[in-house]
Amino acid sequence: MPPYAGDLAADVNVLLAAHRCEITREHVPRVAREAVALARRFGVDPGAARTAAWLHDVGGIVRRADMVALCESLGVAVVPEERQVPMLLHARISVALARGRYGVTDAATLQAIRVHTTLHAEPTPLDLVVFLADKLEWDQGGIPPYHAELSAALDGGLMAGARWMLTWMASPQANLLIPHPELRAAWAAFGVIPPA
Repeated sequence: MPPYAGDLAADVNVLLAAHRCEITREHVPRVAREAVALARRFGVDPGAARTAAWLHDVGGIVRRADMVALCESLGVAVVPEERQVPMLLHARISVALARGRYGVTDAATLQAIRVHTTLHAEPTPLDLVVFLADKLEWDQGGIPPYHAELSAALDGGLMAGARWMLTWMASPQANLLIPHPELRAAWAAFGVIPPA
């Protein structure tokens, strides 16, 4: 499949609207704007950041009850934590849609989509940009309670911002249902003490 030549933003908007994903439809353009701003600030390719950000949550069009079966049908390994909380699979499904519907083949962009929720032990600058943009422009309504602190942490660079965010994600305020293995690996790599 050739690279997607249409208007990515418009197509993602239509796709999310067709599946009645209104919260995501409002969230994604904000993440894309933030990702481009962070990319420019920290010398990361803004085009790759924009593409990854526009596509990071398209997997949410799949019903949670269908996510495990879909991933298995695509040959995607499903870890126990994803079986317990299938929404954790939305990033992997987003990667499949990025490849199949939009023709994205760039491994770095696909990886940034895949780890935007959890990060991982060896993040690239693009991974960090998309991860942090998703957290700064969260989908829970309003401004995240940590927005000012995370923004201040970013004055120390992407790694400092990620360390701050990962620390917050390990705190009781985050109310994580279950930590993904990649999140646990990120905590270990960044020296964050995970919750007991």
